Amino acid sequence: MLFPELIDDFVRKIQNYIYYVNTRLLRFYDNGLVIKKFKLAVYNGERFSYMLKDIDLWLKLASECGVEGIHLYLPYGLDQDECYVLPKGVIEVKSITELVLMGGIKVDTSFMNHSIKFFSLRVLSLKHVLSRDENAIEHLISCCPLIEHITLRFVDNMKSLSIHGLLKLKTVKVEGIQEVYIDAPYLEKLRFCPDDFFAPYKIGFDRCQNLKYLSLESCIIANKWFLELFPKFPFLESLELDSCTMSEKINISSVQLKVLEISFCSDMKEINIDAPNLLSFVYYSVGCGSSDPIISYLRSSSQLKVYMNFFIDYYHHLCNLREFVQNIKPQNVLSSLSIYIRKPFEDVQQPVVFQASSPPPSIKHLHLICVPQSETLFSSIVNILLSSCCPAFISLNPHSKAFIEFLYETLIERKGDDCLCSSSDTKCWWHGLKNVKVISSMKIDDNIDFKTILELLPIGEKFSFMLEF
Repeated sequence: MLFPELIDDFVRKIQNYIYYVNTRLLRFYDNGLVIKKFKLAVYNGERFSYMLKDIDLWLKLASECGVEGIHLYLPYGLDQDECYVLPKGVIEVKSITELVLMGGIKVDTSFMNHSIKFFSLRVLSLKHVLSRDENAIEHLISCCPLIEHITLRFVDNMKSLSIHGLLKLKTVKVEGIQEVYIDAPYLEKLRFCPDDFFAPYKIGFDRCQNLKYLSLESCIIANKWFLELFPKFPFLESLELDSCTMSEKINISSVQLKVLEISFCSDMKEINIDAPNLLSFVYYSVGCGSSDPIISYLRSSSQLKVYMNFFIDYYHHLCNLREFVQNIKPQNVLSSLSIYIRKPFEDVQQPVVFQASSPPPSIKHLHLICVPQSETLFSSIVNILLSSCCPAFISLNPHSKAFIEFLYETLIERKGDDCLCSSSDTKCWWHGLKNVKVISSMKIDDNIDFKTILELLPIGEKFSFMLEF
């Protein structure tokens, strides 16, 4: 509970803020000045309750000043009676081209009784707002014949969406709606994520044949879907799949596909990619275990760059990294490998050490985002990483200067007398390095030794090793 003097101070600050906004808007109104964009963000529920009547006035003044964009961000989680009711007059403003609403805002049922076309609106974005009538927002969209971009994210009380007859529509992003049907012949970008992954959902967009970008999250996708996708959408260039349940084997075949991203998807054992014009493939995995697929490129562009990202929680997942990288065919397509070890390993019984019988695939960049603090694991971690890939650059976040120092000393060791390969005819590739150059935004004197560089390194400073062969 706040003390009375604190409450008085709180109220006084809000009143001063309201007075300031009123004064500024009235100055624009009285002088006939144009307001291009009106943006109000109130995330505190108590402050919001003091402003309800004033928000109506502010929107009215902004509208009469020819406002083109309205962005209204209000607190989440309000009861229906506490939500701000969006005035119908806002959408009727002839100058408005962009309406962005987020949080405790209700779309009034009066929109259902409205048949006037809103020809100016081009962008509509509704996130976590409340619709009194399930069809109110759908009706509102149908009254905007020239709308180009629609974003609907977890609109309360909205279970389905049907869009048709909008010839200018280019982008639709829908999250939290279970059934979506879109008939927009010139739609170029579509993102869909159902409200409940475990409940039946429907997404229909077969008539959007000019689609160039498709993003699906939390969907169930069979291999048959991939076989049918690209013939239906001959212009599809970018495909993103996030947290989807997939078939064990998927075949992606497309001449026009340029960008492919698969993030945190499950059940895959094998991915075959036949995309000769693919320029970028990004793969995100939680862990690096037996659940990760074998990835093969049947045809690939010489410009293809492959980025692999692993969030690792367990030591045995890190031990699987080498096998996963070796299962990428052909190996020369791998450009970047990012490793994020999210927590201290608790499953280490016996550190694993690999002896590389053949050189690992060469990559441009190994990015170590986070590593464990335990120095007993340094040798094993470095061995696993360096036996998995041969990077031209290694970039590090300085979470552990001790690890960075250990990695550097391993790389500059020429003879490898203390290495496992000392008793073998096959030497580890890093013993053949000519130089390891330290790269940082901090100016580095060539005469300073590496330990001193680490001590001088500012907190949070990132730097890289450039390996010279």
